[in-house]
Amino acid sequence: MGAIVSVERVLARTPALAVLLPMIQVYDSGCLLNMDVVARNAAAPRGLALQLDAAFSGEEGTSLHITLRYPDGREVASDMDHHCAPPSLSWFPGGVRGDASYTLYQMPLWLFPLPPPQKFLLTVEWPWAGIGPEVVPLDGAAIAVAAARSARCWPP
Repeated sequence: MGAIVSVERVLARTPALAVLLPMIQVYDSGCLLNMDVVARNAAAPRGLALQLDAAFSGEEGTSLHITLRYPDGREVASDMDHHCAPPSLSWFPGGVRGDASYTLYQMPLWLFPLPPPQKFLLTVEWPWAGIGPEVVPLDGAAIAVAAARSARCWPP
């Protein structure tokens, strides 16, 4: 069972969209960055839902782009998951829900292996949506502590 690191940050926003990182779910081998995108339906341009569906399917030119930069200069990006060599940052299946006012797109990213236990930078960029680049520091030490307290489903 993953341990939770509370982040509770708005990473970027436009009049129609907000990109959020409420928490990171940390396991002993990697972690899920639980990204949320909230669309304010009244401010959204016509056809936004179809464009978001295309963006979340990974269509080139419309996708949300996340980059992590570690203190040693290494970078890992969400559009580089095709090479699968560590470190890797891969989109994980999420979900969509909403009402007449808002639509929430859950877009978790799997990071393997765990980041180093120092501060590192997360950059969010989404040119298609008018976002970025926005840079936010994350606490690698808090992630390392959470990994140590994560519970295994079965004994080793």
